[in-house]
Amino acid sequence: MQIILSDVLGFCFGVSRAITMAEEALADGGAVSTLGSLVHNPQETARLAAAGIRQVEMPEEVDGDTVVIRAHGARPETFDVLRARHLRIIDATCPFVQKSQRIAQRFMAQGKTLIIVGHENHPEVQSILGYFPGPAHVVASPDEVAALPDGITPGVIAQTTMPEEIFQAIIAAIAARYPRYEACDTVCSATRERQEAARRLATQVDAIYIVGGRRSSNTNRLAEICHQVCSRTYLIETADEINPADLAGVEKLGVAAGASTPAWLIHTVIDRLETLANQGS
Repeated sequence: MQIILSDVLGFCFGVSRAITMAEEALADGGAVSTLGSLVHNPQETARLAAAGIRQVEMPEEVDGDTVVIRAHGARPETFDVLRARHLRIIDATCPFVQKSQRIAQRFMAQGKTLIIVGHENHPEVQSILGYFPGPAHVVASPDEVAALPDGITPGVIAQTTMPEEIFQAIIAAIAARYPRYEACDTVCSATRERQEAARRLATQVDAIYIVGGRRSSNTNRLAEICHQVCSRTYLIETADEINPADLAGVEKLGVAAGASTPAWLIHTVIDRLETLANQGS
């Protein structure tokens, strides 16, 4: 059995940067907390916790003198609470998310109605909404455009991990309904490259494993994309979830991973697959 790796593996820039900033803050001394999960991967979260980086959900829960804002960002009022507590704030918001926040502020100043193409409960979307105190809507499919109010001038951006084709389909639906609108494509280029690489790989193999956390939006989307072209697509979090029965008759096996999946975890999966491949040879 031949194991073929995706051209794009490991952390995206934003996640890698956030983890590095958190670890550097810990090395400086003192207690370090992250506001929410720093990365949507339970194994990496456990590694960070074992190193001494504590995760809290509310700014009032921060215990210590340093708090790290995750790559998804946070609402302005969250920063206000943290500053009022005189905490050291390490802002690891992804620069691409910060760009979306600035565009939302510009749309607000221009009197537009903010439309975010994404998932309403995603932490990145919630952080962006905090920078737009006016009327805003979140849509995840073209069908949802019909429910938007009449007589508005939409200003449209995307959750950075949304698929490009969904963003473009929603823009087409908005253009068909509203004579005036502005759209800014804020889908992260790294997201596009990862999805395109996974899709390309899925067309070349008999089966493919997607490695990543089940709560990770981009990991789940990778699995969906690959399943469209390869019915034997399996999403796993760890090497322990590999089922040898899934590999029956497989000559070419692909491995892809979400943007929040650490390299060390991917390597454990590859090692396990190579062991199984050698047993079958």
